[in-house]
Amino acid sequence: MHKHTHAIIMIKNKENKFLQYFDNRWNSYLFINVKLTSDDDHEKILQIKKDLINKLNIKENTISINLAFDKIHSKYSESAKKEKEYHHYFYNVTIKNLFENDSEVKNIEYKWFSIEELENDKRIMEVNSDIIRMIKEHN
Repeated sequence: MHKHTHAIIMIKNKENKFLQYFDNRWNSYLFINVKLTSDDDHEKILQIKKDLINKLNIKENTISINLAFDKIHSKYSESAKKEKEYHHYFYNVTIKNLFENDSEVKNIEYKWFSIEELENDKRIMEVNSDIIRMIKEHN
């Protein structure tokens, strides 16, 4: 089976809540994620920075990125309607002066959730319980 390689972006605010965006295809809030196209660690970081600059309308010098852990696992893809094998790289990302309240950037809704709030949202858990569980175990 072909592995789908993605970066899962963990951005926390002062209240220890994670930034999520609303994904229309999945009809759910999700962690910001980036489809990775390189095996090179430096290239992955550059790709993530470029993606975050574009998505969040921020400057490159405000971003700090560190690999937290990675995991290979199978997951049902809502968009493809089939089981896929994923290699997820989880990154802790800090962004100076990022909005503290729920916001909209470039017509995308962003909202802050605690792990408990994520776990208490039925739809989020239907599509993303594996990712939330991995992050909870790591933190």
